[in-house]
Amino acid sequence: MNLKIEPIGIIKKTASGLSDILIYSDFEHILGNVVEKFEKGTKVLIIHKKIESSDQHQVQITSTELINRKGNLLTVRGIEADNDSVIDVRLGN
Repeated sequence: MNLKIEPIGIIKKTASGLSDILIYSDFEHILGNVVEKFEKGTKVLIIHKKIESSDQHQVQITSTELINRKGNLLTVRGIEADNDSVIDVRLGN
């Protein structure tokens, strides 16, 4: 059984060693209440999957630190991913 999950965003590595997480505008309203609580230093859980992965079922959960937030663009530290599809974003502990 295959489960197809539409990505809500994408992760892009930046030159500074940080990563930008762009939440697509179509999904910004879904995460609105959660994303509004994000502030600098907040631990954020990123659920993501590599786009070009040969394993269709490989999903990763990474705990990151929020560095900056501008609307639907989150800048985080602590994720080793580039061009991964974002499946969900949650507050961490």
